[in-house]
Amino acid sequence: MARGRRKNAAANRGGMAFGRNLMVLAAPILAIGIYGVARGAMTLKWPRAHATITSAELLRQTSTSRGMDGSSTQNGWNSFHVLYQYRVGDRDYVSGGVEPYDFGMQNSAGAARMRERHPIGSQAEVAYDPDDPGVAYLEPGPSSFALMLSGIGAFMLLAGWWMRTKAAQGIGSMNEEGATERIARARRDGDPLL
Repeated sequence: MARGRRKNAAANRGGMAFGRNLMVLAAPILAIGIYGVARGAMTLKWPRAHATITSAELLRQTSTSRGMDGSSTQNGWNSFHVLYQYRVGDRDYVSGGVEPYDFGMQNSAGAARMRERHPIGSQAEVAYDPDDPGVAYLEPGPSSFALMLSGIGAFMLLAGWWMRTKAAQGIGSMNEEGATERIARARRDGDPLL
């Protein structure tokens, strides 16, 4: 029986290789996401300061593309750019950090909501780094982009692992030459794996 399993695993090397490659691709995505989530979570413990929003702009970027039928479609996304002033001890600081470790990416819908919540002249609580008070964030905690990277990386890693285990069991080798005969012989012999 072990020989039959080894034969099935060898017969589906392509499935095992694809699963391995998917896991290898997922590893850096997951690592970057986990790093961003962990570093963002650390900002939840940072001290807070009262800040005044001095500049708040919602920038709308658009791009035009042509569909297969020749019609043009316009895609757009938002980004929120903010400056706020706050005081720590006897020094004033100006910063523009929105979410920690967002890797330069923002959630478009989240950017529009932040613009509504933080108009110019409004007050906000910002989290600042106790070691370097010049570093502050308006929305402390893990960024939505870091959470998304972690989710995508974890899904790809699990999908690759699942493909490797199924390929090792011989699933996916049914269309190969002689597979129908092997299946019929296994059913006749009462193989419990079928």
